[in-house]
Amino acid sequence: MKRSGISSERIVGLLILGILMFSPPFILIFDKPVLVAGIPLLFLYLFLAWAALIALMMLVVERTQVNAEQERKIKAVNKEPGDTTSVTGEKN
Repeated sequence: MKRSGISSERIVGLLILGILMFSPPFILIFDKPVLVAGIPLLFLYLFLAWAALIALMMLVVERTQVNAEQERKIKAVNKEPGDTTSVTGEKN
């Protein structure tokens, strides 16, 4: 059985992950006078963490849209002969 609010739960999880990743105690781990390819470690961490959160959010949103489209197609195929509901869910 599919849970209806799984995408919103994943988005909240990403929010919590983002808060943890950018909290001062965690950022202090990377606040060292070290250069990686000429870039300070802290700046590298901040930009990579930011990019990772954006990529994860994109995956969650894309998966949600694909799942919604698949559900609409399944409903259209399983529609009963006398049902006048369109594929978009509107009654005719």
